[in-house]
Amino acid sequence: MSTIFAALWLADNIGSFFEGGGAAFYHSPIQPQAVQNTCLGPATWSNFVADREYNITGYTSPYWAAHMINLEWVQHRSGIHQMYPSSTGIRDPDGNVLVTSYAVRRPDGNWSLMLVNRDEFRPHTVRVEFEDSKSGRKAAFSGPVTLVTFGSEQYVWKHEGTNSHADPDGPPVATTIVGAPQAIFTLPKASVTVLRGQVSGIAQ
Repeated sequence: MSTIFAALWLADNIGSFFEGGGAAFYHSPIQPQAVQNTCLGPATWSNFVADREYNITGYTSPYWAAHMINLEWVQHRSGIHQMYPSSTGIRDPDGNVLVTSYAVRRPDGNWSLMLVNRDEFRPHTVRVEFEDSKSGRKAAFSGPVTLVTFGSEQYVWKHEGTNSHADPDGPPVATTIVGAPQAIFTLPKASVTVLRGQVSGIAQ
């Protein structure tokens, strides 16, 4: 639960929960916990790394995933979000989905995609296309698109017994890309990426 894949799991868990019609998601535990020995090595199930007196000494990947979900993908404490079905079609040779996608329209009018690249070894590229389900009209991001990513380049869990910790330990990295129908977005290996911006040409 302390490796980067805990962040990917949480993003997929929450994204698929809401896509399936869920109304409220509560993630636990979030309180500080000391590192403990597990069958897969030293880890903590908390959002925080703490010592035996519960003093916080660092963060875990679920903390940063929660940051991506609550502060980048959705608009925190802002009102109702509309969720729409989305997919990437990126699979491995056995047919397993490598990149998952979760799309919302936020109260501020921005469209926001959370893309989870489960591939441990390779980045993947995507071109984003929106389709109006009523008219069939296609559209794309227009104007500046905010790209925020958190993954294996920003976070590595170090196994050092009870002193295990992450190094590097975030934060997510943000950049701005100009949206266009042919714009290509790169999803780093083992990462959660949010694309956020305006879409013109489809019904709001």
